[in-house]
Amino acid sequence: MGLFDKLAGTRNVELNPKSALVLTALTVVAADGVIDEAEMLDLAKIVRGDRKSIDDAMAVLKANSLEGSMDLVTKCLNDKQKLATLAIVIDIAMADGVLAENEQKLIQMYITKFGISEDTLKPIFDTVAIKNDFSIFK
Repeated sequence: MGLFDKLAGTRNVELNPKSALVLTALTVVAADGVIDEAEMLDLAKIVRGDRKSIDDAMAVLKANSLEGSMDLVTKCLNDKQKLATLAIVIDIAMADGVLAENEQKLIQMYITKFGISEDTLKPIFDTVAIKNDFSIFK
């Protein structure tokens, strides 16, 4: 026990599937160093006013390394939730029309942790690419 542990006021926070989704989304959208307005709006959509999920996700992120947070998310979600989480974060990361290199790396880390094949994800990537290609309307 460290000298400052009694003063830190730490609280034991456990992830539920929604806070795990929020944690995943926060790590991905912040990966490029910027959370723009479109990404913030998408984050607001997934929490639907559930401030506790945001607070829990932030507490877990502050108390753990990125790798540790990812492990906790992986343990918290079932296979269907993992696939949905990836679909959501891929879409959110593309909200600004660009998938930054750091966002791409982080999404790939989640794909690996979740054990989801590229074949399973291909239709999601194809749909998100079409959905976010506004150049076709010029």
